[in-house]
Amino acid sequence: MRLNFFIPLCMVLVLVLSVLSGCSSPPEGSVTCCACLENQIYDQEISVYGTVSKLGELFCLCFILTSEGEELVVFYDTMVEDDGTERPAVDVSGIKNGDKVVVTGELKTEGVHRSENDFWASSIEKR
Repeated sequence: MRLNFFIPLCMVLVLVLSVLSGCSSPPEGSVTCCACLENQIYDQEISVYGTVSKLGELFCLCFILTSEGEELVVFYDTMVEDDGTERPAVDVSGIKNGDKVVVTGELKTEGVHRSENDFWASSIEKR
């Protein structure tokens, strides 16, 4: 009889802890950093969901985006293609560390002005 009470109680406790810990799936149309890196879809537009950190703390115009235990270095300015074409900067004035965002852009291969798995933003939407 006690087991019949204990199992549902444990299930409710796990659900409550998941909600309180901030576990959630990415917004529709986006993937997590982990999925982005696993799928290795380079040089194509993709939207990635995660939490901003290190904004204004790194020696680049970039920040760290984290979700599902993986990180991307997201550049929002000084993005230069191998042929010298400069990408436009993305405004980050409304973004701060700890914000949850969807960054649309491209996961990059290694090049003259970038490292493999750098992520170049074309837009950033606060969630």
